[in-house]
Amino acid sequence: MLRALRINAPSPQSGFKLAFQKSNRVQKMGNCLTTCASAPPKYEIVVKGDLASGLTKLADCPFSHRALLAIEEKKVPYTRTYVDLDNKPQWLLDINPEGTVPVLKDLATGKWTVGSDVVSDLMETAFPEPSVGTVAGSPDVAGSLLGSFKGFLNAEGDGNSKDSKEKEAKLREVLSELDAFLEGKEYIGGDHVCQTDFLVMPRLYHMMVACKEFRGWEMAAGEYENVQAYMERFMARDSWKNTAYSPELVIKGWERHGVKRIS
Repeated sequence: MLRALRINAPSPQSGFKLAFQKSNRVQKMGNCLTTCASAPPKYEIVVKGDLASGLTKLADCPFSHRALLAIEEKKVPYTRTYVDLDNKPQWLLDINPEGTVPVLKDLATGKWTVGSDVVSDLMETAFPEPSVGTVAGSPDVAGSLLGSFKGFLNAEGDGNSKDSKEKEAKLREVLSELDAFLEGKEYIGGDHVCQTDFLVMPRLYHMMVACKEFRGWEMAAGEYENVQAYMERFMARDSWKNTAYSPELVIKGWERHGVKRIS
C-alpha cells in the first residue's frame, strides 16, 4: 500500500504555482513525484495527503496548511511528502511518536522539527525577511475559532434546537471579535500577513465549507463584511493558491470525524 509520496514545491524563481495544476516538467520516479525547480529544496515537510489521489494531493489538515503557508510566504524552496494518517508509516512514528503532522526536515542538517507553530517560528528565525513575526508576538485573536465551529457542527438537534442556537451564538461571538479586529486592516497583521493569519485562515476555510455542508449555515451577504473581505483577499495570495485543497476534501475530512448533516 502506498504510504507516502514526495513532491517538490516551486522555488521563488521557478514561476510554478503548485495548486496541483498540470505541468510538462513533472517527472515520476517510483512513488516519488518531483516538480523541477531552479533552486534546490532546503526543507522537506511531511503533511497529510489525500489517499484517494494516490497520495499525490494535499489533504484537509489545517495544521499542515498553517505550516505550508508560513513556508510559502517566505518563498523557501522545499519538498512535500504526503502521508496517509490512517496508515501511518513507521518512519513517521520514529520521527514523532504521536504520529501527527506537520514535521519538517532541514535537508542540510537532517534535523526534524515537529508542529505547525514550531515550523512557523523556524521560518521566521531562519528567513527574517519578509517579516511575519513570531507566533507569540502575533495578535491573539480568533484563537477559539476551531473549537467554536467544531462545537456548532456537532450540536444536537436541528438548527432550531437549544444546543444548536447556543453553539451558533458562540461561533458568532468569535466572528464578531475577528470582524471588529479587522476593521481598517488588510490582514490580521495589518498591512502585511503575520503568524496569526496562517493559523486563522485555514480554520475559516474549514468553517465556511463545513458549516454550510453540515448545518446549512453560512455568513450572509453584508454580514461580517471585514471577515469576508479578508478571506477573499488572502485566498488571492500565491501562498494560498499553492496550498489549496478542495471543499470536497474538507467535507470528507469532517465526515471521517463523525460529523452528521442535519435533517
